[in-house]
Amino acid sequence: MAVEKDKVDIKELSIQNAKSGKSADLTGGIVEFSYYESILSNHVSATMTVSDTGNTVGEGKDKKDLLNGLPVRGGEPVRLRALDQSKNKIEFTGDNAFYVNRVKNGLSDTTRNTVQFDLCTKEFIANEQTRVVSRYSGKISESIKKILKTRLKTKNYKDSDIEETANSYNFIGNDRKPFYVLTWLATKSIPSDGAYGKTAGYLFFENKDGFQFKSIETLIGTTEGGGSSNKKSVKKFEYTNTDKKQDGYEKILKYNVNSNIDLQEKLVIGAYNNRTLFFDPFEFKVKEVDFDISKQKDKVKSSGKEIDFVAEEFRTGSTRFMTNVLDVGTLPGGKDAATQLSEWKENPANTNDKVRDRMVQAIMRYNQIFSVNVDILIKADFSLKAGDTIYCEFPGVGAETKEPSKETSGHYLIASLCHKITSTDAYTSINLVRDSFGKKSVK
Repeated sequence: MAVEKDKVDIKELSIQNAKSGKSADLTGGIVEFSYYESILSNHVSATMTVSDTGNTVGEGKDKKDLLNGLPVRGGEPVRLRALDQSKNKIEFTGDNAFYVNRVKNGLSDTTRNTVQFDLCTKEFIANEQTRVVSRYSGKISESIKKILKTRLKTKNYKDSDIEETANSYNFIGNDRKPFYVLTWLATKSIPSDGAYGKTAGYLFFENKDGFQFKSIETLIGTTEGGGSSNKKSVKKFEYTNTDKKQDGYEKILKYNVNSNIDLQEKLVIGAYNNRTLFFDPFEFKVKEVDFDISKQKDKVKSSGKEIDFVAEEFRTGSTRFMTNVLDVGTLPGGKDAATQLSEWKENPANTNDKVRDRMVQAIMRYNQIFSVNVDILIKADFSLKAGDTIYCEFPGVGAETKEPSKETSGHYLIASLCHKITSTDAYTSINLVRDSFGKKSVK
């Protein structure tokens, strides 16, 4: 089936040299602009391919090509404003503009050059210019906010969506880069409204709405639209090989269900059954904790019906053994040394990191989230973003099958997406994931 063409209205696409003050309008020379988001990426990014005739910058006899006339040497702001056919907007201007990170020469002839630009955000650059050095205490979600505001100094701070954590954690930055620390903290986080000790794991990423710090439970758990979609109706898509579609549904132009079943790999990482030994240096004791996914299915939120879909015989017996030393007697809470000492004296056996309540649980959820993996292609839709939940229906297999597949249809989390704009058309390619098989009805 031919891919439907969908023209995007580019309101602005320009580049400026901050030192010379010169700017150039690139809307007429754009060959391709691709914008990327992912729940596994700390920042958004883009690539831009431009056709340059050599008369892009300047006037009259002083006209020069873009790279030498502006000139482009790295760090130049690139501004984008565009609307899809449904008038959904994507905008990166002002303090939120992209910046040139790399320039690659493409094909050249006697009439034009094709140049490719790799674009990044200001926070991506700032991450290389600063380090996390202070001591942080209190809820992990509050530490996330402080690092974004004081270390990365992001202008998007007010647009960031930071989900509250149930647990606190005291730590020292140790001169690590901000993105490293933010991702590291995500693995230690327990959702405030989840089953404490039964589930854990957050993701720190950026989409067009700003930085997101979300629990896996929030992102993938609800069938009403997880994460940043829970404030509006879930968008619905379906694949058909005809021009007809259900009311309220958008068409999936192409799709591919990726086969990612690897039983041996899951057993090696202990995704279904594992055992952990926790050593307490305060009491000099070892506590043994067993984990069985079958006992967790009613305690975590899932997007499908079958979270323990592997045969029971392969879910019995620990397939991974892990060890951990409890963080006891270090970095107690308090604003000064006297308060910290007082808190430690009151409860010397108290652990700083609630590792017994989050380590194994987080490993389970990080592995489950990518259990089902689907790629789809749709017409350009700038309203979608990484971290959204959408509902998809895919056809069943068989000549007489008219109903959608009950196994692959259902709610999915947008793990990553790419909005690709060319001079003639535009489309959005999306990688969808979920933690379980089986279709739940749309509410």
